[in-house]
Amino acid sequence: MDYAVLYKFGWAVMQVSLFKGRFHKESNWLSLVRLAWFGVGAFTGLLLILLVVRTYIGVPHWDSWGLLTNQQVLGGFFDSLNGHVSMAPRLIYAADIWLASGSSALSMGMTVLLLVADAWLLVWVCRKSGLSWVYQGFAVIMLLWAYPVANFMSAFNVQIVGVFVLATFAFAAMAFAKGSKGLWLSIAIAATAGFTMANGILAGFLLAPLAFILGRPGKAIATAAIGGAAIIGVYLLLATGSEDVLCTDVYDTQKAQSYLSLQSIGSMLGYLGVYLGAPIARIVFRTASFTDATLIVTGVLGYTGLLVGAFLSLRALFDPQQRQRPIVGFLMALLAFLVGTAAVTAYGRGVECPVYSAATSRYGTSADMFWMTIVLLVGALPLVDRPWARQIPAIGTLLFGLVIAASQPFIVKAMIVSPGLSPVATGKSGEQFLGGGHQADRVGARTAILSSTLDIAALRVIMLEPDATTLNTFDFLRRSRLAPFHPEWAALLGKPMPAGFNLRDRSCSGAVGLPVALPDGGWRIGGMLRGTASQFDHIVAVNSAGLVAGYAMRSPGRSFGEAAMNTNPGWQGHVNGRLGGGSVAVYAFDPDEKTACRFGQAGLPSV
Repeated sequence: MDYAVLYKFGWAVMQVSLFKGRFHKESNWLSLVRLAWFGVGAFTGLLLILLVVRTYIGVPHWDSWGLLTNQQVLGGFFDSLNGHVSMAPRLIYAADIWLASGSSALSMGMTVLLLVADAWLLVWVCRKSGLSWVYQGFAVIMLLWAYPVANFMSAFNVQIVGVFVLATFAFAAMAFAKGSKGLWLSIAIAATAGFTMANGILAGFLLAPLAFILGRPGKAIATAAIGGAAIIGVYLLLATGSEDVLCTDVYDTQKAQSYLSLQSIGSMLGYLGVYLGAPIARIVFRTASFTDATLIVTGVLGYTGLLVGAFLSLRALFDPQQRQRPIVGFLMALLAFLVGTAAVTAYGRGVECPVYSAATSRYGTSADMFWMTIVLLVGALPLVDRPWARQIPAIGTLLFGLVIAASQPFIVKAMIVSPGLSPVATGKSGEQFLGGGHQADRVGARTAILSSTLDIAALRVIMLEPDATTLNTFDFLRRSRLAPFHPEWAALLGKPMPAGFNLRDRSCSGAVGLPVALPDGGWRIGGMLRGTASQFDHIVAVNSAGLVAGYAMRSPGRSFGEAAMNTNPGWQGHVNGRLGGGSVAVYAFDPDEKTACRFGQAGLPSV
């Protein structure tokens, strides 16, 4: 090993001037290090996009099942949605139905764009404030980390990402935009955050304190206070509330008798610590589930971060020169918003939900930003005015970012690679702790919908409590040609193959495995198929009467390469219990070329 090279690399990192932001005299080595650092950020983002693309199945997800048409979305525009006055997200849902047939494609794209916009904003803030490229790249890596996988698989969660991005922009407008323009812009963005999720009203609440900390004139502080109060008042006027049954129904817990008992308060505090500490604990323990011991450590990690953030904030508050710096006020407001959100969630869920549920990936966006904000505060508030006080935190930030980036391929692989059968189908939990569902289960959920088959194990990945009435919803989607039934080939259940199809194509070969009977009378089917790439993506089962009785899709890759390139020859799907029975012929077909290749036959025994 060439130790001279390593020495030069380390020396280049140590010698960077973190706060001047001037690189015109930097060495070639430093240029290379900085380029590599942003390359790590770009690679992290590309892997995130791969996760979104490869886990996308184009169906409603969890909370989205009550918002299937624009009448449902916009008809209750001012109504609370699961306890949130979510007017802003409703516009995105409506646009998705209008422009993408409710396939969630637009909503998922918006989720990624929001994070990219937030990353751009933080890079701009760091550059404007003199924080070096180390912190700029770290912000990009942290925001594009795939740890909150549920938010990258469920289009409904665009509101969870959106509320934090909007709060960030609101505080940045107050801190960095000059004059009344910045003030009114921050109020407008905070109002949008307030009507995205309930915790968004905290952004309005923090506007006046932020204006005060930044040393704004009394008129500006008063205007911010009135604006924040108006946001909260209008929200409370519109909020109708809804009974949250997530804990008692999903986790089978009991309704709390009192939220003011010592036990309840202790549960809330434990929930808060786990909520904030979960991202770090995932890296430390590298585990899919928490034990009682690891939950304690996770809570300690969360409160350690909280204490560091409180120390930095109090230190800045007692130093007028520091607290009036736009970067410091901005970061303190963002930190207060993130901690406030965690505290509100802990109050609402901490008593009735089990403490391990605080580590669900749905909360990961907030928890990730919490740690990112602390790191940026450390960079903005060196303990003393000495080079080492700037260089050591920068090196720590560099190492922290590398660890986060190094975990990205493993998270993506865990979600898109399926060495065997679906974890749900085999009774194994797989990576369900991440809250998004293993890709094999998501594929199974989509083919169950296309085939109107009540495969409860698979459907639980995308909806809370599937039951017999769920099939009526699938039929409604099919009649309305909404996702996933918008393409003509996806709405053929119970119909013959379209006229003009050449059913004698012989360009594929394959096999059908043993079917698995389901309680509702349907079947899971699967096997292998070799042929053109387009044929892999369109598979139907046709009964003896010539009617389409089920659908199948390509299975997730058995390796990272197969999953990334979508080249697994395996396939899996469902056959409808009313239309199947006896035997069905299985065809791979190309709807564009209007050819279908019969490659196997499955005998379907009665349940």
